[in-house]
Order: sequence, then C-alpha cells, then structure tokens
Amino acid sequence: MKNNPKYLFEFKNNTRIIGAIALSIIFTVLSVLFIRTSSIWLWLIPVALLMMLFAFVSLDKFLLLTVFLVPVSIQLRFLIPDVSADISLPTEIMLAGILVLMIFKVFISREINREILKNPISIISFFILVWCVITSLTSTMPVVSFKSLVTRFWFFAGFYLLSSEIFRKTSRIRYYFYAYIAGLIPVVIYYLIRMWKAGILNQKEAYKAIRPFFNDHTSFGAALAFCIPIIIYFIASRDSSRILRIVFSFILILFSTALIFSYSRAAWLSLIVAAMFAAVLLLRISWKIVFPVIAIALIFIITSWSSLIVQLNENKQESSSNIKRHLQSIANIRSDASNMERVNRWKSAIRMFREKPLMGWGPATYQFKYAPFQIASEKTIISTNYGEGGNAHSEYLGSLVDSGIPGIMLYFLLLILSLRKGIIIWETHWDKQIRNIALALVAGLITYVVHGALNNFLDTDKISALFWGMIAAIVAIDIRLKDKTNNRNLSQISSDD
Repeated sequence: MKNNPKYLFEFKNNTRIIGAIALSIIFTVLSVLFIRTSSIWLWLIPVALLMMLFAFVSLDKFLLLTVFLVPVSIQLRFLIPDVSADISLPTEIMLAGILVLMIFKVFISREINREILKNPISIISFFILVWCVITSLTSTMPVVSFKSLVTRFWFFAGFYLLSSEIFRKTSRIRYYFYAYIAGLIPVVIYYLIRMWKAGILNQKEAYKAIRPFFNDHTSFGAALAFCIPIIIYFIASRDSSRILRIVFSFILILFSTALIFSYSRAAWLSLIVAAMFAAVLLLRISWKIVFPVIAIALIFIITSWSSLIVQLNENKQESSSNIKRHLQSIANIRSDASNMERVNRWKSAIRMFREKPLMGWGPATYQFKYAPFQIASEKTIISTNYGEGGNAHSEYLGSLVDSGIPGIMLYFLLLILSLRKGIIIWETHWDKQIRNIALALVAGLITYVVHGALNNFLDTDKISALFWGMIAAIVAIDIRLKDKTNNRNLSQISSDD
C-alpha cells in the first residue's frame, strides 16, 4: 500500500485537509479573542495564520504571491530605524514559512523531484550553503553570520528549490516573472513621480527617491536591468497575445526610462554587456572567435595597466545629472567620491582576504570589520568607520572576504554552470520559444555577472528572487530537455528492436 501512488496521493490530500482545518479553527478562535482587545499588532497573528493556510493549501500560488510582493516589500529599518535585526516585510516572513514547508517536502514527504536535487547546479548550490555553515561556525561574528545564513537558506528554498519544482511546467516560468514585474511596476511609477517632483535630472535625489522599497538607486537599477531581457522576450514571444505584447511594450518603455534616471552606471554597463553577449548568441558567432578576442583584450589590459591607471587618474569628470557626463564619470577614480569609495572598499577587502584567505571572516561580516583595513590616504568624504556604509561593493570580493577562496570558487562555478546550461539550451533545444526564453534568462544573469563586479545585492530579496529564479528556470528546462531526450532514445531503441 505504501508503494501505491494512489494511496500516497490520498494520504497527502488528507494531510493537507487536516492541516487546513486545524489552521482555520485556530484562526477563528484568535479572531474572536482579538475582537475584545484594542491592540492592532495582535491582528497580525490571524493574518499570519491565514497566510500559512494559503501556503499549506497552494504552495505554488503562495510563492507567486511572495514574488509579487518582493519589489514592494519594505525593510524593517525604514519603519523602525534602531532595529537590531533587519528583514524585508512581509516577504522574508513568507519565505521563512516556505523554508519550513520545503524542509518537510525534501526530508519527510519526499515530494520534490529527485532530478532537481541531483542536478549539478543544485549540488554546487548545496556545497555553497554547507560552506556558509562552516564559515559561520568559524566566523569572527557568529551571530551576524548565522543571521545572514538563515536568510540565504530561505532565499534558496523559495526562489530556487520551490521554483525549480513548479517550473516543471514551463508555462509557470512566465507566471513567476509576470508576478515580479507586476510588483515592480508601482515601485517604478513611485520612483519616477518622486524624481519628477525633485527635478527629473536631479541625480543626487536618485539615491533616496526609491526608498523605502529599495535601499538605494543601484539595487533598483540592478533589478530593472535583470527584468528588461525578460520583458523583451515577452514582447517577441509568439505565445504572447497582441494585447500582452502592447502591455509589455509600455512596460519596457517605463522600465527603460526608470533605468536611465536611476543614474546607476553599473546597471547601464551591465545591460550593454548583456546585449553584446546576446548578440553573440543570436548571430551564432563561434566561441572559437569570442574566447581569443576576450583573451587578447585581457592581455592588453594587463600589459597596459600602468598607462590605463594614468589615464583614469586624469579623468576628472564626476557624477552628473547629464547622462553623457555621468557615463564618463565611470572611469573617474581621482575625484568622483562614489568611485573612490568603491576603490577604498575593494582595497580594504583585499587586505582582509590576505589575513584570512581560507575561511574568510564569516558571512556578512565585512561591513563591521573593514574599517581598520582602510588607509587614511584612500579614504573619501563618504568613508565611515562604523559599519553603516554598506558592504564591499563587489559580489566577488565580498564572497572572498566572507568565505575565503573556497567560497569564491564555488560561486564562480555556480555562475559558469548556470550560464553554460542556459547556452546549451539555446543552442540545442528544438522548441524556438524555449530557446528564446533561455536566451533571455542568460542575458538577465549576465547583467548581474557584470553588476556583481561593482555591487553586491544577493543578501536582499529584491535581487535574490531574480537571480535564483532565473537559475531555477534554467535547471527546470534542462531537466525537461534530458527527460525528453531519454524518452526519444528509448523510443528509438524500441523501434529498432
């Protein structure tokens, strides 16, 4: 009886019904009790129970709701400035619930597809999490590291594991990104209205105009750059109706406008590189040509490094509301405070790495530990010694400091495997629509590969939802591709016999 799928299905349904009834009873009792109280905060408990009921009955729809709410979620520190533990409300509470349910699905009910767990990308991701656990144990600030570790676990459980499971039906990939983009639209409108009131060309206002939804304009720009390749796919897809194409065309204009006036130079650069990468794939330029060109460019940069530094020091163009001048300021490491501070953080990170190259300082500890590694001559007017100025401004250097050499190597391996899988799908899949969405996913990931050199946002739900969601989509498509290939091979063997 235990091996019979029919009984197993009935058992799962009965369990779900019993759980739903139990939560409904608790919700009703608490609601009646709270009617007699005057505390508004107590009403959050029935709301939380209602959300738990929703998750228990329909976890896939609960995930889509969570993804929709990610862009409009608000960091607790914007509501309570002196709070010790910062989380995004309500999404991180919802993700914590998803984490509990996914632990149940993986280890107890074993409902999740084993092929997902055995996929090389999943295995590398598990190694990354295991290494984070180890480096949290050896961390210079264990409490800080374990708080960060818990966040990484629920990001991974919701945005990757659960997403990979629901993406077994390819159409749900669209729904996932529909949800995120729909949630981002009101945030974009809010930002543009605030910028308009402050003066649309007021570059200094961009930093805080996006609050309280995003921490600053750079993370907002990263999210927009992530989404634009997917939006272009929706416009070009034959699966999109005419009305949907028109709607997404307006969304593309809206998001592109917001990207321009986000004044996020890293986001602009990342989208340009992603477009070039996509062009290489679309034109089917041989990698035998691409890789040598990249190698020659790297050799040129290394051999000309001294003269390049001299030229960079001669660039005095600072951040500006003028788009052209703002682009020119990307290479200004002499007087632009933002660029100079970024270099200061990078040099501090390298010094920290040299002191603890293997295990690192522990996840999320950089901002609390880098101050003594600053050199007075490298400090800027925005430098700080109190850990409130943010992180290493580089996903790669941040990982190097937090988790040492093994940590950064695993992260690079994750990126390489994910992009390679996406490119293989683009080159080999027989369905043009699947190939096109793979291209959009690869282009989206490339934006963050580039952006990650200049900033790091994977500790936020805003970017993790897109980063892990895109990787999950690639893994789900890859598994379906292997299943269909195996089925075709079996059919061919049968016909030969």
